[in-house]
Amino acid sequence: MTKKPKGWYKEIVLRPVVHVDGYASYEKVCSHVAEAYYSFGEEKLQRNLITKPEESMYITLYTLFKVGQAKCPAYWVAKDLLSALIQSNLDVDIDNLQWAMKTGFFMLPRGTILSPEKRSINAIFWHYDTEKNILFWACTDNVSFFCRKFKLNAQKLTYTDSEDVDPKVVSGFNEYLQSIFLRLILIMQCRPELLDIQENQEKVTVKKGFGKAQIQDLYQPLWIGQEYRLKREGHENSGVLNKQGGTKRPHWRRGFIRNQPYGEGRQKRKMVWIEPVLVMGGD
Repeated sequence: MTKKPKGWYKEIVLRPVVHVDGYASYEKVCSHVAEAYYSFGEEKLQRNLITKPEESMYITLYTLFKVGQAKCPAYWVAKDLLSALIQSNLDVDIDNLQWAMKTGFFMLPRGTILSPEKRSINAIFWHYDTEKNILFWACTDNVSFFCRKFKLNAQKLTYTDSEDVDPKVVSGFNEYLQSIFLRLILIMQCRPELLDIQENQEKVTVKKGFGKAQIQDLYQPLWIGQEYRLKREGHENSGVLNKQGGTKRPHWRRGFIRNQPYGEGRQKRKMVWIEPVLVMGGD
């Protein structure tokens, strides 16, 4: 790959972001994007997607290239929200999704989603081509890349999987990653109040060392669900005796999406997320 030019970070990002504890460095994640962005042209990548559809490398490179072209827009996903989404049964009709962001990436809390090699997946990148109705997504555990390319055609859904790992293993893992990614897109649609607004993104001045040259203007991250907290019932360390005299262990009451009627005559429909609940037991 082509060496990143001097000053690449300022050139490729819209707003440099402060570091967030428990998450990968935004600059480091953007460096994956920069390696693709400065090494390949869009026409060449598009040509390889057509002529070499079996090579998943070009799906990843094209996804990263488009994210770089969009100036690396990102949302940090709060850990409680991600845990709640993982514990929800969300059937997603992709054709009906409203894409709040067509291109960007989600910053994920470290250690929440692990690759088949048990390494942390720290970000999911995506690009949705509205003209061709194709969705690309990719992610990495810093060793292997995982990706998919979707061609949406009415009710028919086709895709190409990465083959960096054993095909059977990666297919199952990609299904899992895909479900997490689509749940996040769905929540952006049905729970917009959980999203920070870019216009309100706060700027902070950081001094690294001595002298004016060491002063940097950075921005606070944009969050999905920063104030979200998991719903719990009962008390930790308490239990409920079952009929056999044992103690009922903590368990999840899974969440789901309801297509709820509303409006005059209840003729309209909107998606409502019924959140999961962690049942701790009772007195």
